[in-house]
Amino acid sequence: MTLNKLIDKLDLEILKILSRNSKISFSEISNLLNVSNTTIHVRIKRLQKLDVIKNFTITIDYGKLGFNYTCYMGIYLDKASKYDSVLNRLKRIENITGMDFTTGKSSLFCKIRAIDSNDARNIIGKIHKIDGVNRTETFFSLEQILNQKESLLSTINF
Repeated sequence: MTLNKLIDKLDLEILKILSRNSKISFSEISNLLNVSNTTIHVRIKRLQKLDVIKNFTITIDYGKLGFNYTCYMGIYLDKASKYDSVLNRLKRIENITGMDFTTGKSSLFCKIRAIDSNDARNIIGKIHKIDGVNRTETFFSLEQILNQKESLLSTINF
């Protein structure tokens, strides 16, 4: 894939390094890329200003915190006009850790974390009670096989 002129090869290398470890210091990045600390600092600030870098995050192992159930749920709405109110209610359910507006049969697709099957059933029950939700389709994850952040960056060519 060819990218527009928003970033160059150095920016891309910085993004690759940060996607592997967002805690890495500017000096470590500058050593890896053989450029000055100032250059790294300026580049990262520019990428943030352009909203290429939205934030610096961590990856949490929710299983180690007791959230051993992960499921994905397609949410079907009664009417498209209910979208905003349903979305606002879903955002208040803390166990929903991801949500996308989608095409196809369902309007929304959510990632849900739960402690156990009882917890999952309670969360799903809360969603079913939301006015405007017609029905849902739930898929339980048996194992996360891939959670790759950097792989898409390797498809970018200059």
